[in-house]
Amino acid sequence: MKKIVITTIVIILLGAGYYFISPFFINKIVSETLPIAENTEDTSVEVIKQGQFAGFDKIHTGSGTANVISIGGKNYIRFEEDFVVANGPDLYVGLGQNGSYIKGSELSVLKGNMGSQNYELPEGVSPEEVWIWCKAFSVPFAKAVLNNTTI
Repeated sequence: MKKIVITTIVIILLGAGYYFISPFFINKIVSETLPIAENTEDTSVEVIKQGQFAGFDKIHTGSGTANVISIGGKNYIRFEEDFVVANGPDLYVGLGQNGSYIKGSELSVLKGNMGSQNYELPEGVSPEEVWIWCKAFSVPFAKAVLNNTTI
């Protein structure tokens, strides 16, 4: 009986270790095109804000371009092809303000830690910062401060 309990505990610990550690060694590359506006003839793309990702330390690294774009009246956060963030467990795309992450602002699970991807913004939301946030440990991985673009 004692061997069964020890074996069960070891299997659970190995499974938990794999879940939390393996994402650091696995890259998921995404290559999404611009979202197409449905039910509208306006397909023009306007870049409203732009920023560059930066990591927080040697483990939680990130780089690349984040844009807020408008297509057919809908706004999206778009990570461009140069986007790269250290992978980790339970990563989300969220919003921040004045250098702080806004808990509960998560837009979506991060689709991949590399490449172009789109996240629709709720109507009326104009973000100041985009964060890559690990919900499991409440740890930031990367942040992009967004600035208005000039045309």
